[in-house]
Amino acid sequence: MKKLKDKNLYISLLISLAFFGIFLRMDFATDTYSVLGSPAKEIFNHFMLSGRFVTAFLWGAVNVLNFGEHLIYFCSYALAIITITFSIYLLFNLIHEKIKSEGLSFLVSSLIIINPFSIELFMYIEKGVLALTVLLSVLATIKFIDFIKGNKKSIIFTFIFMLIATFCYQGVISLFIALSAVFIVFYSKNAKDFIKNNVVMLLCYGIPAVINLLTVRLFFINDRVNGEIVLSESIKKIIDGSKSMFATYNILPKYTVIVVLSILVILAIVMICINKKEKINTKILKILGIAYVVIATIGITIVPQIMQNTESIWFVPRSTYTFASIIGIISLYILFNTEDINILKSKVYINSTVILIISIIILSMEFYSFNKIETDHYNMNYLDKINSLSIGEQIKKYEEDTGIKVTKICIYNDENISYTYNGILAIGDINITGFFPDWSIIKMINYYNGLNLTEGEKNPDLEKEFLNQDWNNYNQNQIKIIDDTIHYCRF
Repeated sequence: MKKLKDKNLYISLLISLAFFGIFLRMDFATDTYSVLGSPAKEIFNHFMLSGRFVTAFLWGAVNVLNFGEHLIYFCSYALAIITITFSIYLLFNLIHEKIKSEGLSFLVSSLIIINPFSIELFMYIEKGVLALTVLLSVLATIKFIDFIKGNKKSIIFTFIFMLIATFCYQGVISLFIALSAVFIVFYSKNAKDFIKNNVVMLLCYGIPAVINLLTVRLFFINDRVNGEIVLSESIKKIIDGSKSMFATYNILPKYTVIVVLSILVILAIVMICINKKEKINTKILKILGIAYVVIATIGITIVPQIMQNTESIWFVPRSTYTFASIIGIISLYILFNTEDINILKSKVYINSTVILIISIIILSMEFYSFNKIETDHYNMNYLDKINSLSIGEQIKKYEEDTGIKVTKICIYNDENISYTYNGILAIGDINITGFFPDWSIIKMINYYNGLNLTEGEKNPDLEKEFLNQDWNNYNQNQIKIIDDTIHYCRF
């Protein structure tokens, strides 16, 4: 309750709302139509199969309590904003213990939490649980730091937070490793201490992950963890996916993160080398520390992908969230482990100034990019709604003219299906039209028209006719209704 009087908490809230406030209005991803259009038990099982037990039980609870879709969405949105707010705030306090500047502490904590990939966490109806994973990872880090400082009982809370985080969403929990790595370097007194802290950190990360994986393998059949792993193909997919990740999936200009990371690493090495107060051994250890933190952050983002079925490996912002925090992570390392030398005895300090400028530039670029993605997202939702309603009108007119009730729908595919609309920025799974995936199209048409269409059997002759269409004169709602079945072709 005392924290509620802290102005910094409300600054954190304003930062969260500036980047994600637009999501107060209900939005739809392709998965959202599937979630809203499927029986609650089916969605509960889906989340359980994915090892996302917290999401599964929360979904079961809101359905038992008979929450409507809009209330479910609002609760999820509110939880997301609150947890991101507290993530920034708690990390700010952690940084501010060592860094005097409040502004710099806020910028670095914001860079880590609201990184370029964080936008996708808000694209799904379960956004509250996805964002909760970020907070739990921060809380786990705070307790782990207490353990490093000597409070051995804190490791119990670290484990508990990581276990719950793993049961929320596995794509974000690697943030714990990236953050902890910085503090391990800072607080470890010697090589033995460093190794011990790393072992404990990896156990706190790995044991909950193994528990989650074994639970799914033992009690559920899930292609993602039980499917075939072809190592050569998995490695190829991981290499290709990593290239997209390093290019920030085009959320920021290509290779922005890599270029800025390189600048920060060079800055850190230079500042360490020119420090006349430190011995050569200390300098070498600090430079090695940079490599350790970078490798830990990138490695913990990529390596877990190999655990998945080869077909399920899919690099997207939400599953590689931690990599995008690397600019903030290295900035934190620099502020903690290098002397902030002033320029010509002025009040301008090299490290602080460079990090301040970089932070403002990156966050400004993120704000601009997020704004484009968010407005395109709602524009895409609108286009999906209009086209779905148009199909519904054609069904209604056919039923009125013929007296036949339409109960089935068949989906046909053009050879090159478009996964979004012209002019809409689509990245990975972000801003994909509901007309693209098999699991969403029927559910979306049903949702907007209050229908209960089920999948019908395709007509081979009609499929040929559709594929021979002149797509230059394409009608978005290219459909034919025969008897009780609507035939729809995606282009």
